[in-house]
Amino acid sequence: MKNFVFVSVAACSLVASANAGYTSAGYTSEVIAFTDLADWQNAPTDADINLFGAGYSAEYYIENFKGLESGLSVSGGADWAAWTATSSAGALQTTGTGLYAQQAGTTITMNFTASYQMPMGGVRGIGGGFQFVNAEGEAVAGKIWLKLSSGESIVRTISSADQFMGFWVADPNQTITSFQIQPMGTSAAYFVGAETMYLGTAVIPAPGAVALLGAAGLISGAGRRRGV
Repeated sequence: MKNFVFVSVAACSLVASANAGYTSAGYTSEVIAFTDLADWQNAPTDADINLFGAGYSAEYYIENFKGLESGLSVSGGADWAAWTATSSAGALQTTGTGLYAQQAGTTITMNFTASYQMPMGGVRGIGGGFQFVNAEGEAVAGKIWLKLSSGESIVRTISSADQFMGFWVADPNQTITSFQIQPMGTSAAYFVGAETMYLGTAVIPAPGAVALLGAAGLISGAGRRRGV
C-alpha cells in the first residue's frame, strides 16, 4: 500500500450515539455522534446543542499524519492530543494524509497518552475521514465499527472515500482515553484506515478568572472556541 490519493466527499448530519438520542432540553447521552465535519467543529459553540457549560472553550488539534514513521506502532500529536496507534495484527502505514492497517481485516487502536487532570484537558472530541481500501489502494465500501473507551460506539457503512464521523463527550468529567476502528463482516477483506483526524478538548479558566469574566458579562452560555 503506497501513498493513496482520495477525493473528499460531503458527509451527512448529526446522528445520535448508539446509546441514546437528544431532546430540545439537551442530550441524554454522554457522547454525541456526528456525520458532518462542520457540525462537529461548531458543536462546542452551538447554542442549540449547548455542549459545554458557561466559561468552557474548545481547542482543536488536526492530525494529518505527515512526517510520522510507519511501523508496528505509530505516535503523534502533542500535549493533551498525544496518541499512539497500534494494529491488532501487523504494522501500520502512514501516507502523509492518513493512517492505515497493513493487514486486511485488522483493528486500529489509538491510545491517548498525555497525562491530564479532570475535568480540564484530555481528548473530549474525535473525528476523521474513515474508509476502506483494497490491495490496489482503491477506496471501497465496507462496514466499520467505531468504539470509544467510554463504552459508546457506532456502526456505519462506509460508501465512499473519506467519509467523516465524529464524537463529542458531553460529560465534563469524562474524556476519551482510547479509540478503535474495526472492520466488520465482509469488510475484513479490506484495509481499514483514517484520513486527517480531528481531536478536540475543552478547557475552562481558573475559578477566579471565571468569576471576573462573569462579572464583566463576557461569558456566553455556549462558551468560546479557540483555534481550528
